[in-house]
Amino acid sequence: MKKIITAFTLLSLLSCGKEEKKTSVDFDMFVFSFTTDAANFSIKFTPGDTVYMKTSPVDYSYSLLTEDKRDSAYAIIKEINFSKYDTMYTNDNIIDGTSFKFYKTKNDTVNWVYVYENETPKELYKAADKLIQLQKGQKWVPVKGKQDFGNLDYIELPNPLNTIN
Repeated sequence: MKKIITAFTLLSLLSCGKEEKKTSVDFDMFVFSFTTDAANFSIKFTPGDTVYMKTSPVDYSYSLLTEDKRDSAYAIIKEINFSKYDTMYTNDNIIDGTSFKFYKTKNDTVNWVYVYENETPKELYKAADKLIQLQKGQKWVPVKGKQDFGNLDYIELPNPLNTIN
């Protein structure tokens, strides 16, 4: 009987190990697209530590986020309250400029905001800046095959310099 109690106690102690921290997300896919004369890319976040980048219609890569970067990305995404914003902020008088788009899916619901002007709520520019900074320093590994980046309307990614058939 003493051995059974000891074994049960040991099993109980071993099963009480450190619980893994799980961050909840309110999206199935979140894509941030950014385009200027100097840089063009779309980054796809999914619930997990892998992010995907698209730099042309056929060029894809992936990178793994550290736990801190992943949690930062989730916090930035959570700050964007799509119901608070219009879907488009554009100015026909701008010829060259910065544009960006936030695109989020959850189940069958799609939310997005496209920006191509200066009269946009400042919070959207702050979220875009944070996402741009977040991806800097990541090591990107090319991926073969196509990745789903949702609706990239209004985002013009350059054609690749060299296409491999």
